[in-house]
Formats: sequence, structure tokens, C-alpha cells
Amino acid sequence: MGLLDGKKGLIMGVANDHSIAWGIAQALHAEGANLGFTYVGEALERRVRPLAESLGSRLIEPCDVQSDEAIDTLMGRIRETYGSLDILIHGI
Repeated sequence: MGLLDGKKGLIMGVANDHSIAWGIAQALHAEGANLGFTYVGEALERRVRPLAESLGSRLIEPCDVQSDEAIDTLMGRIRETYGSLDILIHGI
């Protein structure tokens, strides 16, 4: 059992497997957290999606934090998938 079993988190800002946000995601996952991930644009999606999938993520969504509409859409997907969040990592 991990310290974060049953906790749900969102990781924003993973650029690649050397990102601090990715290191945090790995540590949270190792403690049992269920994690969702965001990305901006196709280039980052190609890097983030395989990493997120390697942790069994059920939520991998685009989100441009400069757009209120994109944030609203993301929050709707979070509610559908997890109901609520316990953890938010903003590594953008």
C-alpha cells in the first residue's frame, strides 16, 4: 500500500521523460496515485501520451492554460473521469 492509494491527481507540464513534472508523476504513481496528464499541441502529445499510458493514465487531455474555454473543458473531463482531484501539479 502506498501513501497515495486512491488519490487522484493531474499533472500539467510534462515535456519529456527528463521533465521535473515527469519525475513528480513517477513518484506519485509509485505511492499509488491515479494520474491524469495534459499537453499543449501535437508535438507535446506525441511525447506525453506514451509516458502517461505507461502509468496507466485514464485521462490524457489537451489544455492551453491561456484559454478559459480549454480549462473549462478539461475540468469537465476531470469530473467525468475522476469526480474530483486530490493533487494538482502545475509544472508549466
